[in-house]
Amino acid sequence: MKTRVIHLILAILTLSFASTCAAMDEADLRLQSMSLEQKVGQLFTVFFTGEALGPELQGFIANRHIGGLILYDSVGNVRSAAQVAKLVADAQRFALSCRQPGLFVSVDQEGGPVARLRRGFAVPPANMAVGASGDPSLAGLAASITAAQLKAVGVNMNFAPSVDVNSNPANPIIGVRSYGGQPQDVGRFGAEAIQAYLSAGIIPVAKHFPGHGDTGFDSHLKLPTVPHSRARLEALELPPFRAAIRAGVPAIMTAHVEVPSLEPAPGLPATMSRRILTDLLRQELDFDGLIVTDSMSMGAITEHFGPAEACLNAFKAGADILLFGADKGHAPKDFIPAWKRLLNAAYSGEVSSQRLNASVLRILKAKSRFGILAPSWPDPERAEGLTGTPDQQTATRLIAASGLTLLRNEQNLLPLDTESAILVLWPDAKAPFLREADRPEGLQFMALPRDPGPGHVALALQAARRFDSVVVLTSRALQRKGQGLLLNALCDAGLAERTVMVSIDTPYDILAAPCIGSWLAAYSDVPASVASLTDALFGRLAAKGQLPVELPLVKTE
Repeated sequence: MKTRVIHLILAILTLSFASTCAAMDEADLRLQSMSLEQKVGQLFTVFFTGEALGPELQGFIANRHIGGLILYDSVGNVRSAAQVAKLVADAQRFALSCRQPGLFVSVDQEGGPVARLRRGFAVPPANMAVGASGDPSLAGLAASITAAQLKAVGVNMNFAPSVDVNSNPANPIIGVRSYGGQPQDVGRFGAEAIQAYLSAGIIPVAKHFPGHGDTGFDSHLKLPTVPHSRARLEALELPPFRAAIRAGVPAIMTAHVEVPSLEPAPGLPATMSRRILTDLLRQELDFDGLIVTDSMSMGAITEHFGPAEACLNAFKAGADILLFGADKGHAPKDFIPAWKRLLNAAYSGEVSSQRLNASVLRILKAKSRFGILAPSWPDPERAEGLTGTPDQQTATRLIAASGLTLLRNEQNLLPLDTESAILVLWPDAKAPFLREADRPEGLQFMALPRDPGPGHVALALQAARRFDSVVVLTSRALQRKGQGLLLNALCDAGLAERTVMVSIDTPYDILAAPCIGSWLAAYSDVPASVASLTDALFGRLAAKGQLPVELPLVKTE
């Protein structure tokens, strides 16, 4: 029996080794057959406009030999599951007809506020809601739900999870995209998500290296600085990335942030720093996967550099994939000057063939590993039956409910009496608070602007005085001062004890109005989160989540 087991193990190891060698040979052979233009093209993942394979995208594939594309709802790429599946299938067929490797088809589908695929899809709540549950397996469940739907429409790479540690209440760009404020927790949740994506055959991309969680500016607009020492980075920002690497993450996205303790050159973002990408990430952290830049047309880059030189510098620093996303004010063709600059650098020897081949081979190996070199493509007729299914919707509700956090209930106002008169105020409402059929008879809903002015606050206050209780759904009230104005006006009018604040984004909103007596954190406004928080408000669900970030100077229950 022992001999038979040993032979079986040896056979499995032999097959595994043979499979690995075959994948390596496939990538090596493809590399040897590629022109310089094709090699440079593989470095670029770019956006395009429209819901179908049109002349623009065809030109990028046939003439620029792009390695990947990224989908956005904002530029018309996403209308339905069937449409996305057809778009992807047509793009992959066209790439193969041009004798190109299959395409990375990527998307930002983190869950919560960052999800490009919404209509007809089950969207899990934001990572911070998952972190509040205290259960890392739910990060795996959220990733599994997402991965199954991505696979149904042919997306093979997800720019998720974010493993940034959100330690700055004023952070305008990470917030609930983070699992929380403790690096060990973020690392555990991120690792679960990564392993779930890998099990489903989707490429996860951990982001944003070396950490974007303690910044005060949005890198889409300008270059933020992470001012901390190397010791602090080792204690807080870097552990989740180490955990991601241990979990086998195949790709890591860079952050457009300045980190003086790692890169002393002033104004040089991590994305363009050899010290950060090669010396730290490649050599010290021993990461041999794909290094993907954040979008090279974000303000943090373009306010200081032209895209062509920025991309060349990022590539020299150690990046493998140069991403061009649908950033405000930019057109899809904006990547072409960078493509030409890298091609000229390769022809002239400014970029060595060894350096270029190293990145292209890494890309081809990843494509081979995940079946993308010669991909199958999704069936548009089946896609909509595989996305937004009842089981997926139920699972997103479970995740949302598990993270719901009751942080204050000083007058035992919660649960609300469904027989009473309730006013719901929702700045930046994207939908009615409840379906008409589900509303208690005494509930009224008032939508307000995202940042209410004094006139809107006065109208809301006048209405609130006529109700037994008031529910205010807030979203980044520290940045949107009108929301804080509204909450404090309710307190000044003596209504604090019958007001419930529900944070549907970061829980830091309480800092804008600590006078509020009842406070519930949902961390997200996806349908699953709104359904769960209404259950909690009316006593159908006990909110048992725990706050995953620190809130200084605020008393919670």
